[in-house]
Amino acid sequence: TRNHHERWIKITQPVLIQSYQDEFNLPDREFKTPAVPGQVLMKCNKEDALSAGHQREFRSGTGKLLHMMRWSRPDILNAVRELSKCMQMASEAHLTAIYRVMKYCMLTSTKGIMLKPQRSWDGKRNFRFRISGKADSEYAKDIMTRRSISGYSVFLEGAPFCMKSKQQNSVAISITEAELASATMCAQNMLYGKRVIESMGLKVELPMILEIDNKGAVHLANNWSFGGRTRHMDVRQFFLRELKEDGIIHTIWCPGVKMSSDLFTKNLGAKEFDQHSKAYCGG
Repeated sequence: TRNHHERWIKITQPVLIQSYQDEFNLPDREFKTPAVPGQVLMKCNKEDALSAGHQREFRSGTGKLLHMMRWSRPDILNAVRELSKCMQMASEAHLTAIYRVMKYCMLTSTKGIMLKPQRSWDGKRNFRFRISGKADSEYAKDIMTRRSISGYSVFLEGAPFCMKSKQQNSVAISITEAELASATMCAQNMLYGKRVIESMGLKVELPMILEIDNKGAVHLANNWSFGGRTRHMDVRQFFLRELKEDGIIHTIWCPGVKMSSDLFTKNLGAKEFDQHSKAYCGG
């Protein structure tokens, strides 16, 4: 949907949502969030595994949701990330969880990613585009491995163009380390956006602003003399510090209540979910 007067575009996938109703036995209930608040799905044992038919149904549903979360529904990123870990062997709990996500999408079928820039390009070559990022993490969230969950988003003129919910590749031994890992991944995608724009002969406003809701991580990214006992995460520290010294990215603190990337690290309650999803979705 395009609104020329207010200058925004909203992307939805109504045909895919209709297939949820046509192909799956969804519950006759209403849900305000795609997943149970605070829930973490566990891998199932062989004795609890679904039948072959239900397992095919689970894989088919997860594939549809993976497509939807990528192109039109960033608000279901964390819920679908958890489901995608169980593609090989799922249980009845996982099937219930996938039905809930689908039902939520049906109930909010007009909702979709909103691309609404805060400024308009005047067509001049000296215009400097603004890129910003928000990075967050949920420490040791995965019960089986105790790996943390990274969630980050990158915006071009206030419109989101990169969103991620990802289990970190290694175990972080502190909250600050987990936050730094997320901030580093976010910074890399901010640099990618910068290079794409510059490859077209356009300019980016520097420094780009990266927001983190952990003050320890902000201090480590901005202060060369800070962190006597942080040798185990030096690479990430120095990467962010060099970007700051070069005037490319400046890291600032953002209060947790305004950290919209929190949406990608955990299953939130209805109030917080609605608040943060507005940064990405309209409708």
